[in-house]
Amino acid sequence: MKANLLLFQHVLEWVRELNSRASFSDVEVVVEGPKDEAALENIGIHATFTYASRLLKDIKEFGEGRVTDKTFIILTDFDKEGKSIHDKLKRLITELGGKVDETPRDHYKSIGLPPMIEELSGFLKRRVVDWSVLTTDWQLK
Repeated sequence: MKANLLLFQHVLEWVRELNSRASFSDVEVVVEGPKDEAALENIGIHATFTYASRLLKDIKEFGEGRVTDKTFIILTDFDKEGKSIHDKLKRLITELGGKVDETPRDHYKSIGLPPMIEELSGFLKRRVVDWSVLTTDWQLK
C-alpha cells in the first residue's frame, strides 16, 4: 500500500509538472499516436498534442518555420522505435532552432513507469484504485 501511495505522489507531481510546462501556447507534447494521447489525457494531462509522424512531415514541408520559437516535450515510448523517433525529432528540432524540454521525459523514466506510454493509464488504475477521483482538475492545476 505504501509503495502505491509513493507511486501516486510521484506521478501526481509529474502530471502537475507536465501540465505546468505544457500550459504555454508555444509548447507541444509529441506522442506516437492516439492511444498515447488518450492515456495521458486519462491521467489528467492537458496539452497541445502532436503526433510524431505529423511533426516529421511538417518539418519536411515547412522546415524551421514549423519549430522556430517553439518548445517540444517528446513523450515517445521507451522501446527501440520510440527512442529512435525521440532522437531523430530532438536532432531535427534543435538543428532548426526549436527547443526540446527533456525534463518530463527524464522524470517519467525515473519514476519507473511503463515503457509504452499507451499503457500508463491502465498501469496506474491497477495500482491506485481511485486514480480518477484523486486527479480531478482542481488538484492538478
